[in-house]
Amino acid sequence: MENAAELSTVNTNALMPHEAELLEKARLIASESLEPNAQKVDTGIVSMKRNLDALAQEGLVGVTTPTEWGGIGASGSFQRAYTEILTSACGSTWFTLTQHLGSCGQIAGSMNSSLRERFLKEMAAGRHYVGVGFGHLRRPEPMLRAQPVHDGWVLNGVAPWVTGWPWLSGVIYGATLPDNRYLFVYVPAEESQSQISSPPLPLCAMNASATTEVRLVDHFVPESDFVRYSSHEEMARGDEGSIGAGVHPPLGCATGSLKLLQTLAEKRSNLTVIREAANALEKEIDACRIEARHWAESPKDIPEYKPNALRARVWAIELAVRAAHMSIAAASGAANSLDHPAQRRMREAMFYTLTAQTSDIMTATLQRISHLELS
Repeated sequence: MENAAELSTVNTNALMPHEAELLEKARLIASESLEPNAQKVDTGIVSMKRNLDALAQEGLVGVTTPTEWGGIGASGSFQRAYTEILTSACGSTWFTLTQHLGSCGQIAGSMNSSLRERFLKEMAAGRHYVGVGFGHLRRPEPMLRAQPVHDGWVLNGVAPWVTGWPWLSGVIYGATLPDNRYLFVYVPAEESQSQISSPPLPLCAMNASATTEVRLVDHFVPESDFVRYSSHEEMARGDEGSIGAGVHPPLGCATGSLKLLQTLAEKRSNLTVIREAANALEKEIDACRIEARHWAESPKDIPEYKPNALRARVWAIELAVRAAHMSIAAASGAANSLDHPAQRRMREAMFYTLTAQTSDIMTATLQRISHLELS
């Protein structure tokens, strides 16, 4: 799946007053709207767009956009807490929105000022959603190629994962150039003979995200829609630097399962083991969060960063799965129902095991859950 959660963050422990206020608004939306409707969103009864609109009304879809372009230029602390709020309530909403937040950051950081002038304020306001199609660049063989032509490029190939297609106004595609560099360009999300989307892909988790495969056939992109160049080496460095950032989606998922476990403990108060399990889980989630925050705020070029960030990441992944499993056990037979939140949490935990996965993360995950020694 796309690694669109590579957000540009500022490492700071303290939240600014306006950030704290926005987090409270996010918590309110999550508790009053996102979480109560999560099952209906998951099964397609309620449209994801309603959740996005609710967040946009409170300025919460421009958190990675600088203030001069209508966003809040949020700190790393805010973004980590915000991620956990969303993923503890509705994983599909987070997954859909994070593609847009990543695109806001990319356009804000692009050398192409015309993109910012045309789109960024509308993106920050939630009136112009932009998705991504570049996770395939990590595959051994190019799936989408870009050929330079006069005044632009021509794209040919497939972007296998484009999330939120029905609500998108644009997509940032990544394509391989003849010299093996990577080209990132903005493309309007419009069906045509040269840009063809599939029906939404049937997904086990995050199915409500309307993730599609998009085929590009001799699709011309003008120079005015250039975002940036990159390379395999630059992407590898970005993947390594963002290991710690990927801790917070599964931690939020674990927190959502914890809330469910606590509710079950109240309903089944005669079974004290459920309360005891919830208390132990809460302490472990807090410990993992402290560890993750430390490495997220540490320099990425020190030898200690990568192995410890990996340990925190796979700890959170394991916690998400284990917490969901605990809530399933406590819910008993009811958890087998397709509309039970414990079952949805297990599927979301599976997704966080896979999303933004690199070979290093896969290796560390398998080593942890098989009780092998981490290298």
